[in-house]
Amino acid sequence: MFRTVLVSGGSSGIGLDLAKAYAAKGCNIILLARNTEKLSTAKDQCRQLALNEQQKILTFSVDVANKVQLQGCVDAIQQEVIMPDLLILSAGILQSIRFLDQSDEDFERILNTNVLGSRAVAKAFLPEMVSQKSGHVCFVGSLASTVSTYGYSAYSASKFAVLGMAGALRQELHGHGIAVSVLCPPEVDTPMVAAERDHVLPETRFIKDIGGTIPVSTVTRAAMKGIRRKQYMIVPGIMGKLTYIQARLMPRTFNWFLQQMVKLAPRFAKR
Repeated sequence: MFRTVLVSGGSSGIGLDLAKAYAAKGCNIILLARNTEKLSTAKDQCRQLALNEQQKILTFSVDVANKVQLQGCVDAIQQEVIMPDLLILSAGILQSIRFLDQSDEDFERILNTNVLGSRAVAKAFLPEMVSQKSGHVCFVGSLASTVSTYGYSAYSASKFAVLGMAGALRQELHGHGIAVSVLCPPEVDTPMVAAERDHVLPETRFIKDIGGTIPVSTVTRAAMKGIRRKQYMIVPGIMGKLTYIQARLMPRTFNWFLQQMVKLAPRFAKR
C-alpha cells in the first residue's frame, strides 16, 4: 500500500473519488487544484474517510501549468516530509468545438493543462521516486487517448500526447523500479462532463451516447485494481474495453462507423 498519494485535479471528479478511496485505506492525501472552495470541501470529505487522525490531508491551490505556483507547492510539501509515492495526474479540461471555430488561446489552454500540467507535476516529484527506486505514476488520460472524436481536436490531441508521454516515461523509469499507468475511461459522470452538456456539439454528444456514460465509482475501482497490479493501460467499463479493442484491431471499420455516426447525428439531434 502507498504511504502518500498526490492527486492533481483532486477537488472533483475522478481525482477526488480516487483521493477519497485512498484516504479510506489509510494513505496521506495531497490534493492540488485551482478552486480553493472545492479544495476545502474535498479535504473535509477525505478527512471523514481517513482511518486515523495521524493521516495528513493537505490541499494546495495551484495551477499545475504555472511553474512558479507549482514550485512553491513542491517546496511546501517537502517541508511536510511526506513526499508522495503515488502520483495521480488528473487535472484536465475539455471543450467540444469544431477545429475552425476554436480559438488559438482555447486550444493552447487545453494542451497547457492536460499535457504540460501533467508533465510539470510528474517532473517535480519523480526525482525523489528515482532516488528511492520506488513509486507509481498514473496519468489520467481518456478513451480519447486512443480514439479521436468529432469536436475534440484539442482534447484528443492532449490526451494522445499524454499517452505518448506516459509510454516513453514507462520505458525510462522501468529500471528505477517505478511503475507507470494510464487511466483511459470513456465518458464518466463527473462535474466536468455535466458542465459540458450545455454546449456540446450534437455530433460529439451522439457519438458519446453510443458508448454510454459510466459512474465515477466504476473508474475508481478499475484504477485502483490496475495500479495495484502495475498495469499500464487501464480501460474501465465493458463498452470502453470493446471500443478500445475494436479501434485497435479494426481501425478502418471503426473509423467508417464513426463517420456514419457523424452523418446521423444532426438528424437525431432535431428530434
